[in-house]
Amino acid sequence: MRNLLMALVLGSTSLLPARADAVDIQLLAFNDFHSGFPTSFATTPNGPVPAGGAAYLSAHMDRLQRDNPDGTLRLSAGDNISSSTMNATALHDEPGIQALNLMRLDASSVGNHEFDEGLAEFRRMEKGGCHPIDGCAIPNFKGANFPYLGANIVDTTTGKPALTPYIVKEVKGVKVGIIGVDYKNALKEAPGPTAPLEGRDEAEAVNTYAAELKAKGVRTIVVLIHQGGGQTGGGLPNQCNNLAGPIKDIVQRFDPEVDAVISGHTHNPYNCLINGIPVTQTSAHTRELTRIVLTVDRATGNPTSAKAENITVTHDIKPDPRIEALRARTDAQGQKLLDRPVGLLSRDLTAQRNAAGESTVGHALADARLFATSAPDNGGAQIAIQPPYGGGIGGDLIVNPTGNEMSNLVTHGKALRVQPFSNMLVTMTLTGAQLERLLEQQWCGQSTARVLGVSEGLTYTYDNAKPACDKIDPATIKLNGTVVDPAGRYRLTANSFIATGGDGFSVLTEGTDRVEKVRDIEAFESYIRARSPLAAPALGRVTRVN
Repeated sequence: MRNLLMALVLGSTSLLPARADAVDIQLLAFNDFHSGFPTSFATTPNGPVPAGGAAYLSAHMDRLQRDNPDGTLRLSAGDNISSSTMNATALHDEPGIQALNLMRLDASSVGNHEFDEGLAEFRRMEKGGCHPIDGCAIPNFKGANFPYLGANIVDTTTGKPALTPYIVKEVKGVKVGIIGVDYKNALKEAPGPTAPLEGRDEAEAVNTYAAELKAKGVRTIVVLIHQGGGQTGGGLPNQCNNLAGPIKDIVQRFDPEVDAVISGHTHNPYNCLINGIPVTQTSAHTRELTRIVLTVDRATGNPTSAKAENITVTHDIKPDPRIEALRARTDAQGQKLLDRPVGLLSRDLTAQRNAAGESTVGHALADARLFATSAPDNGGAQIAIQPPYGGGIGGDLIVNPTGNEMSNLVTHGKALRVQPFSNMLVTMTLTGAQLERLLEQQWCGQSTARVLGVSEGLTYTYDNAKPACDKIDPATIKLNGTVVDPAGRYRLTANSFIATGGDGFSVLTEGTDRVEKVRDIEAFESYIRARSPLAAPALGRVTRVN
């Protein structure tokens, strides 16, 4: 147990000198980096100001570390990669990892977006090596120089941790334990390939390893958790207005030996105190960084006080020139990949939906998925679907009306904007009855209709006047003109986000004999090449009455 209730000082940038028998340990932290090279704006008491950018974040951390050169740890609460700029995405986020290496990050929790391209690609981010298709964006890419922590990520085949649960760093003679956890459902929602991994309860995992650390004589314990909340009604980064969300209950169940919590995932800044523990989050994308100073009793190893603040990453400082150079290389190199030609388009593919909820881009993407997974070796698909939202459609694919002879050229960048999420495609077996349930789940349990793009050959009719969960007459569900047999077995392809139950399509978790070999963008581009110039599919696969 800590020998004193932690004192939390909000919005203070000054450091009080430690007593002779005490030592100050400074934590510099951020969350949801997302390969954050671009600059943005941050909310401050004086209104929005230009802020953020990896080069400025690095410079601010260097400035703050000068206050405590040998007593500082640099930490992240996950989602360091993915959901980033097009250039970084094209380079598979290697530049984002390299930027964090240049920042001398000490440790990070894993986040859900670390798994966006699957477990194998996450391991490549950890350990290095070249991308299996595109090679290395950074020559001899070595991966992260820092450990990724995931105390609640378990290998279901062994029951043991799949990631390092914690590390211990010695700072000014004090042992500091750093535990990392992801939110427990991250792997169920992550759009990467299915892996034998499972997320467990966050607080239980933290308490298990806090006890292990205490048994090793570690009394200063910091938690990096990729889960968060938000201030009810909004608030500034150093306020805590009625904090709500999962983080509150999780921290309330922590062993009181935990001394600081750096949270993430929800992109909502706050600076709170829960059960005497400082709990912080920034608004993500490098707009702010968190500074927590723990004053630790040398004799006991226990912190006796804490000061926490969220600091705006302002631009009134010289940016880190190494990261500025890295960004310039990333932009130039990424643009070359984005400009790579794929094929030609004969008519616009748009996300605009008709009265039935169909769109030409939705059906075209479903057709591409069927094309890529219909071969027996790739899954033997008979049907493919494309969700409109989660892991779904990023925009339109438009013929450029410039009069240029190549105005209908589709580049990798244009295709990636339409299919930006790097989902794996999962081909599975469903019964006809399960297929009907899948189609009903476009309305059943949804706050708004999620009408799927469906591949050529699948047709059905729904009655919009009927209640959710009972809109479709099973006799109208046909595959190549034949009514689907409720007891029949059909091979269906979906992206991995909804294949694991995302967006309310829970029936897909029941699919069997799963095959995952093709990524969504690879399927789309191979389809464009094979059908070039690609024509927009005709609508009418889905019919609405009433």
